[in-house]
Amino acid sequence: MPYRHSSLARFLVTLSASNVVLAALNGHCPPLGPVLPAPTNPTANQAVQSAVKNVTDVFQNITAELDSTGISIAVKSIHEDNPFLELHHTPATLNPNGTTVIDSQTVYRLGSISKIFAVLSLLQQINVNFDDPIVRYVPELLQLKGETDEVDDITTVRWDEVTLGALASHMSGIGADLVADLSSVPEDWTQVGLPKLNDVSETGCAGVLGLPACNRTEFFRDFGKRHPVYATFTNPVYSNVASVILGFAVEAITNMTYDGYVKQSIFTPLSMTNSTIFNGPKKDSWGFIPVNETWFGSSLGYEDIAGGFYSNTVDLLSFGTGILKHTILDSSKTRKWMRPLTSTSSSGLLLGGPWEILRSETVTKDKRLIEFYCKSGNLNTYNNMLCLIPDYDLVITILSGGPQSNADLVDSALTKVVQGLLPAIEEAGKAEAMPKFGGTYTDATTNSTITLSLDDAPGFSVSNWIVRDVDVIKNYGNYGALSSGPKNLPVSVRLYPTNLSAGCKVAWRAVFDVGSLEDTEKEDDSAFWPDSSCNTWGSMDRLTYGFRSMDEFVFSLAEDGSAQSVTLRTFRVELKKEA
Repeated sequence: MPYRHSSLARFLVTLSASNVVLAALNGHCPPLGPVLPAPTNPTANQAVQSAVKNVTDVFQNITAELDSTGISIAVKSIHEDNPFLELHHTPATLNPNGTTVIDSQTVYRLGSISKIFAVLSLLQQINVNFDDPIVRYVPELLQLKGETDEVDDITTVRWDEVTLGALASHMSGIGADLVADLSSVPEDWTQVGLPKLNDVSETGCAGVLGLPACNRTEFFRDFGKRHPVYATFTNPVYSNVASVILGFAVEAITNMTYDGYVKQSIFTPLSMTNSTIFNGPKKDSWGFIPVNETWFGSSLGYEDIAGGFYSNTVDLLSFGTGILKHTILDSSKTRKWMRPLTSTSSSGLLLGGPWEILRSETVTKDKRLIEFYCKSGNLNTYNNMLCLIPDYDLVITILSGGPQSNADLVDSALTKVVQGLLPAIEEAGKAEAMPKFGGTYTDATTNSTITLSLDDAPGFSVSNWIVRDVDVIKNYGNYGALSSGPKNLPVSVRLYPTNLSAGCKVAWRAVFDVGSLEDTEKEDDSAFWPDSSCNTWGSMDRLTYGFRSMDEFVFSLAEDGSAQSVTLRTFRVELKKEA
């Protein structure tokens, strides 16, 4: 089929943590998301430099036998101008029509990474909501004709129930494809037991295999013949057509051609000068065209919206950076976009719109849950990946093509990059955070003090927390006047950023992990679901006094971003950081 959804099998097998008992190292339960500010200068960190060298060596081993397959890998922090890892492999056997050297400017076909642009284009619209029914914008869907006159839930999509969000998250229940039909392949399928088809049962178009590209008229002529797979919002089913329909909605809403809108609102603001939609690069010599590759330069017609884009490493890094820096979508909409919309039958994979969200508890020393917002793209011999890691403000791009390129190659490369680099990025974050926020804060007038330090566990460890001569951590149980729980359990306190700031102040929140490691293990072992003891989402901001939460810490920062003091709002004291 033209472009397929990678199973991400190798990545998930390696990173999935369904058998991990504890939520994080030593039983700590941090909030989901970053546990320290992302490092702003990872390139200068020695651990990162060493990790880059190791990943480079692994890359050389991976590519040693890729004699006719090209691959490009890059990793960039949004806080730096250039990627801190960039690797390219030019195979020995090349197509004379394409580039002779693969580098950051080399253009590949993206496959289904293209789908991100349709969703983003809709999110940019002011008066459009994911809960809007698609027929508000593409009413022609209600007129689709079936293979027969029979109309019921089995034969006919209930388009009035299908929303923009359902299409974006593959929850519409509609069929996967129209172009990818065996009838388009010039073979005698009767030899394997299939019946001979009449003209009405063939699209007659595909954009490849010598057939003309399908147009919008042919889509509306034929797609109604496809039965739904599920009722809407029943189960995710990967659909290329869903993105096509979203592209039609973009055209109706903006009164522009789809490619014209994407160029104006996404490509141009992000300086994606070598990215195109319905046509390949201006010169074939800019593109990597594997030997015997026949799909470079061909159009899938209307399905180019879902899988026909062309781009290169430089442009995709700019695209990912633009998303995480909120350049083309405001911060609130971006945060909402970068969240799951549905689950799958894999505990390590959630779906967004159209993100394939990988979840791992195994790649950093603190063993906390990290989400990777990825989109795979597969088109004939091209196999690619765009992956964003919001916790660390990182963008990963993997572009490949050729006879040895497949989803397993890309998944394996992503796994090795993530496992090789993220522990070092974690260390870089700690190296930057410790001098800025770590240390001891005191207020002599109230005889108050608190110490923030770093170890292998997530966030800052809080110790020596004394306010007005009272040991806060030791007396934590005594603050539970409104709780019927035990008062004498051991307590460990960790501090995490909230992403809330105002001028020179930033807010952090403390998490009180109550109970011993043995208590946590016992509770997790007794439940039928993993991490049952990890309920931070339900325990934060619970203990208040005079409308102020005990877990809120507000730092006042100097011009260089270093904390000068911390206000413990419940206790109404401000502690100055010691030199």
